[in-house]
Amino acid sequence: MTAKKKTILSVCLFVLIFGGLLLTATFTDLQVSRVLTKNTLPPGQYYATGVFGVVFECIGTSPELLISAVCAAMLTVWGMRIAKKRAVRVFMTAAGIAATFGLYLWEFSDMFNYVCRQFPVGDGVPAFLWGISAFLALLCAVLALFAVNCFSDETLRRLPRFACVTMASIVVAILIVQVIKEPFGRMRYRAMNVIGDYSGFTRWYVINGQPDKAWMRETFGTSDAFKSFPSGHTRAAAATFYLVSLADVIGVKSKLRRALLWCFAFLFTFVVALSRVMVGAHFFSDVLVGGAIGFCVCMAARKLGMRGKF
Repeated sequence: MTAKKKTILSVCLFVLIFGGLLLTATFTDLQVSRVLTKNTLPPGQYYATGVFGVVFECIGTSPELLISAVCAAMLTVWGMRIAKKRAVRVFMTAAGIAATFGLYLWEFSDMFNYVCRQFPVGDGVPAFLWGISAFLALLCAVLALFAVNCFSDETLRRLPRFACVTMASIVVAILIVQVIKEPFGRMRYRAMNVIGDYSGFTRWYVINGQPDKAWMRETFGTSDAFKSFPSGHTRAAAATFYLVSLADVIGVKSKLRRALLWCFAFLFTFVVALSRVMVGAHFFSDVLVGGAIGFCVCMAARKLGMRGKF
């Protein structure tokens, strides 16, 4: 079977499975949420207390930022070792190091922000946690730069395209989800749980718009109560599929290792999706569409990269 036929078959299979799941979710969203939140979301509360849901709420968005940080490290090392012009080397090194550290700092501070939201210890993130975030970011940045520096020059020459395509496609996926969230304005299950009224439930395809933010803050303590569709966490979790593209660029030939990467990406995305429904943040259809957006953008980026042979 030719590569083109394999691609067509894969697309048809994906559309068939996704369509079937979305159709199922359309008519079972509310029932699925009631079952999965039963032991994790106490009546009248906006945030869940279950350990599983809380943990994956904190780390669910990590793949996007971690992979972006690694891409920044790739561009940094490429600039230091491969770039011929001195001005390019200086710029790529300085900008790359700053971006690598900044992305890791964003990741750890975002993670601690979720923790502090679940277990308040004052207003916002305490100063000592910012210090821990900075230390961890610096440590990870050094390790990432060291690891990328171990690649051969031949591999490094292929990294800039991969890094740029990956980071650009991640931004595209984020924008797609954010553009959809605002006008659709789907009420989160946990928002309904706060007021004990589920009459505000609408199917995923209904465009509701956003209510008054002041009213949302007063009623729910947050202004994101009507941003259920689609799931941003699941979209971010699907960034783990970029590991498959990374295997392409660094020349991983082992079928077992590549299969393990596919399995890990599917499993992590599924677990994050499940956790988002369990905490009442999203419905079945929300995580399904969010994950599909992240996956499709990733696969499109992989094809784009493959055309240029990275």
